[in-house]
Amino acid sequence: MKAVVIRKHGGPDVLSYEEIDGPQTTKDHAIVKVDYCAVNHLDIWVRNGLPGRQVLFPHILGCDISGTLVEGFGKFKKGDNVIVYPAIHSDVPRISFSIIGGFGKYHGGYAELILIPQKNIVKKPSWFTDMEACALNVSYLTAWNMLERSRCKKGDTVFIWGANSGVGSAAILLAKARGFRIITVVSNENKAGLARKLGAHLVIDRSESDVTTETLKYTNNQGVNAVIDHVGAKTWPTSIDILKVGGKMITCGTTTGGEANVNIRALYSKEASIIGAYLGTKLQLIALHKFMKSNKIKPIIDSVFSLKDAQLAHQKMEESSQFGKIILKVSS
Repeated sequence: MKAVVIRKHGGPDVLSYEEIDGPQTTKDHAIVKVDYCAVNHLDIWVRNGLPGRQVLFPHILGCDISGTLVEGFGKFKKGDNVIVYPAIHSDVPRISFSIIGGFGKYHGGYAELILIPQKNIVKKPSWFTDMEACALNVSYLTAWNMLERSRCKKGDTVFIWGANSGVGSAAILLAKARGFRIITVVSNENKAGLARKLGAHLVIDRSESDVTTETLKYTNNQGVNAVIDHVGAKTWPTSIDILKVGGKMITCGTTTGGEANVNIRALYSKEASIIGAYLGTKLQLIALHKFMKSNKIKPIIDSVFSLKDAQLAHQKMEESSQFGKIILKVSS
């Protein structure tokens, strides 16, 4: 089968498009013919390598997958359109789970075929195309989980970093449908216009304005109910600073670094909370599908690359030049 393989950590150039042996069926597992696989920051982190996290090479990236079943099992039939719930029970102490294609033993969806546990198979909702379905299992599920954990209600104000990213654009769409007031951040005016179209009430261009000043001005110096922070070390101080009394910062990413300086006095004096969010449950994914159907929400797709052009897709994500999801078309 055709696959994009990494045999060492490094830049996009370590992504090698080649012919390799396909997976063999094992007990309680299923083989999926991959149609589409979305690119996520997890792919970048695994490709680059992280301190203390090991990958068994050769390794295949990709955790956001839609495709068809090669053989049926249980209630599923051969040829069924399915998506892959990406969380796998972790064998790492004090970590709840690993993700398919990530820092774990399971290869991901940058390949024509993938072997996964049968319990990770979810029937593709008919109201999404195959391409749309692959975009939901990581970024949209994570954003959904973060908004749920914020415990915000209609009319509350949510601050969302990085409107152009997968998590950021997903969070804006979902927060709008839940009736939240939305503040978001972009890096240029073109992205600002797109963020407004998604439903953001205040869009801050960080190249032109101070994020804290503009946020506090908009909230009459009260701060926001919740911050969706998927950026990491560089944004944590601001995220804590702009919270209102009793506010919650929900965090899920480390794109700008995994170790942040925190103003402890600012945190405890406003009785704020920092909450970690790591993907979401399979039941949450199914609930997300239904919510998006009832609210007529479609995922934002930025661009589609062929599998052999995975290097270009990674370069685009690292440049942060996308708005929405970057997709790999795997099977022809």
